[in-house]
Amino acid sequence: MRDYSFVLNNINPTEKIYIAYSGGLDSSVLLDIFYKLSIKNSLLIEAIHVNHNINKESEIWEDHCKAVCNSINIPLKIISTQILAKGGGIESAARNKRYEIFTNILEDSEQILTAHHQDDTAETILLRLFRGTGIDGLIGPAETRELGKGHLIRPLLSLSKKHLQSYADKNGISYIEDKTNFSDDQDRNYIRNKILPLANERWVEPSSRISKTSNLIKNKLDIYKDLFKSNYSEFLLGEIDLKKLKSLEREVIKEILRFSIKEKNIAMPSQKVMEEILKTFIDSNPGPRSIVSWTRSDGEQVGGSITYYNKMISIQENG
Repeated sequence: MRDYSFVLNNINPTEKIYIAYSGGLDSSVLLDIFYKLSIKNSLLIEAIHVNHNINKESEIWEDHCKAVCNSINIPLKIISTQILAKGGGIESAARNKRYEIFTNILEDSEQILTAHHQDDTAETILLRLFRGTGIDGLIGPAETRELGKGHLIRPLLSLSKKHLQSYADKNGISYIEDKTNFSDDQDRNYIRNKILPLANERWVEPSSRISKTSNLIKNKLDIYKDLFKSNYSEFLLGEIDLKKLKSLEREVIKEILRFSIKEKNIAMPSQKVMEEILKTFIDSNPGPRSIVSWTRSDGEQVGGSITYYNKMISIQENG
């Protein structure tokens, strides 16, 4: 039997651990692994099930999660919510709602674990490529990041979907099959059900290779960002001197703007909006009323705007 203690690498064993538990294959394997590890390592774990009420079988999934957690004496927190789809569609709205709930639940230093795996990374990167992305978009989900007062951790990113299925089969894990995953109407489902199976027929473990390439890109980008900060630190403050900015090459200006926007955790403007920013502030002589604003249709990040005042441009969140 494989040793799964590696999933504890980013875990603080002295703090509470929440398991995001939908009842599907991935989260069921995650729950089982940590249930067994909690016995050996005295971990304090609790499952969270978010009922989005967008599927006619939602109550069946909720009852299943209750039964499983009761059978292994794992506390289960159930949150029932309603989803309002915005520009990004119902799946994006449901994901945003889950993370909002997780953020509100986490207390200082507590941890929420999700069951993202190698195939999820491959799906995400392929989806971004097909939609058009910059280099940053070729980086998959982070293993750990801050979320509210606590931390979001994805301990299964090194494992494939095939591996999780094998684990479930060998350990007799009961899980719910979400029938909507078989519909190819959603872009991600199309990649999962059509494109990746074809890739698996042709190449050995393509999801693993995509994931490894993503990690290599991340490592190179980390070095690049450090060098960029070192060379252009005076432009990466709260406000940017427009005269000095205009003295730089156009591609460097774009990169300074992108870097500053990302550092503020504001949604990245589209290429069209970026050209509007350059036209307004670099190619012209802006005034106090000059402003370029943008939003993100799915609402996953706050929109931003750039304004001009007293020979400086400022990047800020939309109010």
